[in-house]
Amino acid sequence: MAPTWGITGPVFLVVWALLVAAALVLPHLAKGMARRRPPGREPDPTLTPPQLGALAGGGDRAVAAAVAGLLENDRLRIDDSRRLAAVVGPLRPEDDPQLSDLDVRVLHEAHTPRTANSLVAAARRAAEVGELSGQLVARGLLHDPRAIRRRIRWAWIPYGVVMVLGIARVAAGLGDGAPVGFLVALLLVVALIASAVRPRSLHALTPRGRATLDAARVSARQVRPAVGAGAGGVTPWLGAAALLVAVGGFAAFPDPELAGLLVPPIALGGGGGSSCGSSSCGGSSCGGGGGCGGGGGCGG
Repeated sequence: MAPTWGITGPVFLVVWALLVAAALVLPHLAKGMARRRPPGREPDPTLTPPQLGALAGGGDRAVAAAVAGLLENDRLRIDDSRRLAAVVGPLRPEDDPQLSDLDVRVLHEAHTPRTANSLVAAARRAAEVGELSGQLVARGLLHDPRAIRRRIRWAWIPYGVVMVLGIARVAAGLGDGAPVGFLVALLLVVALIASAVRPRSLHALTPRGRATLDAARVSARQVRPAVGAGAGGVTPWLGAAALLVAVGGFAAFPDPELAGLLVPPIALGGGGGSSCGSSSCGGSSCGGGGGCGGGGGCGG
């Protein structure tokens, strides 16, 4: 029996595997190319704490920085049950010129008492949070996520073509009565690998953004011991809490007692927990190989 398409199973498997490997690399190359052409390396010292939080950890960290600032200014209170609630003042939040649009949004979400994580989850998709990313892109601190997404989408096209080729080979092999079990298994494995290694984060700092974040971290290290030494907690260093949380998450709040109430107990345990004040990224790698003996092979 002549091999399907005039190509033996083992040869097809080798060629197809090489094409798949190249196709899976392309989205990562596309993401890297979208991060080129940096607009400079001088840090920007004019960021607000929520902007700095968005630069350091995205929308969740921006909301966390706003929460810290409102706690510091007594616009939010936290009770022993770890619930945050807005403090009623002489002015409505939207009428207070000292509050940003994000502050107003957070206070409205905190009208009903809720935990810090619940408050962040309620505010993270607000338009006021989304605007921060655009502001950072305009300042040259963050690569445009939309441009990165477009490049990655185009880069996935070769992967789709290669998968269609593999499926067509299976169909043709079945029609010829050739063994295709190994190719079917390989198709499933490749689909799982693609899901595991596809670029997920579109949050990419420019060199200027990294320099700005590094400078903020230096400032935070300088401010923290001064806050601890100052009389009356964070009052002598107004804005210190928001800065520290923007850089380090809720766990960095300068009042240890409040920090313990803001951070969920699972995160305080140091195990496998996460909170809106911190984020981590991991990678995965895959290896494998296979061989076929015989004339027809397992690739159809």
